[in-house]
Amino acid sequence: MLALALAIACWIGSAAAADPTILRMAESREGSHLFFHDVLKAAFQAENYPIELQGIAGPGKERYKMMLRNGDLDVMWMVRGAERDRQYVPVDFPLTGGLIGQRVLLIRPEDQAAFDQIRRLEDFARLGLVAGMGKDWLDVDIWRQNSLPVSGDITDWRLLFKMLAAGNRAIDYMPRGVSEVMADAQAHPELVIEKRLLLRYRRDSIFYLAPPVAHLAPVLLRGLRKVRDNGTYDRLVQKHYGHLKTELALDQRLILDLVDQDDRAAIR
Repeated sequence: MLALALAIACWIGSAAAADPTILRMAESREGSHLFFHDVLKAAFQAENYPIELQGIAGPGKERYKMMLRNGDLDVMWMVRGAERDRQYVPVDFPLTGGLIGQRVLLIRPEDQAAFDQIRRLEDFARLGLVAGMGKDWLDVDIWRQNSLPVSGDITDWRLLFKMLAAGNRAIDYMPRGVSEVMADAQAHPELVIEKRLLLRYRRDSIFYLAPPVAHLAPVLLRGLRKVRDNGTYDRLVQKHYGHLKTELALDQRLILDLVDQDDRAAIR
């Protein structure tokens, strides 16, 4: 009887251990979440740590961040910043190989000629073209550090597309990461991708965890390093972003490097 009881106890313990941890994670309508979901799942799989991802769609970035602070969302990817490191639990692994810090511009089709005048960052600043950004975007500080005019007080950044298209809202372009601009252009055919420029700064997105799941940070970090070392990460980057180099003509673009004083957030 004792042996049977021990066997049952072991079986119950094994079953409990196999139950996946449910992680709630942001999900976007245009599919920009797919790469990050795939990387997260691969990392936990590499650690043999069962999880079940539960996509949360719709609230918008500011609402997502509030949910992460309150523990109503478990994990989110964001461009790294010092304030975010204080508010959430950072997992120190750059996720896009620097792609998110390479910015191309969404503009009105009739405005390409204005951007054709730009040869240096000083030209850009001198033209006085105003970038449209959401409230609390880290890009706002970077643009200001480089003396580039910016309008960055919109709480719901999704309104910026309509404001830019209208042409009368004091916004001349939107800088978007090369990993996101194609989906943006498809969703907003009234706008086009500017043809010549690539603005670059040395930051990347990382995973941030909510405080209640902080204990998962070392597990996730070990898994991310494993998928990097075994080639899975590179395969996922190629799967989701491999087409961008050609479609956005990245090798032919004029690179304008931006100063970023937050060295701690830079890609290492």
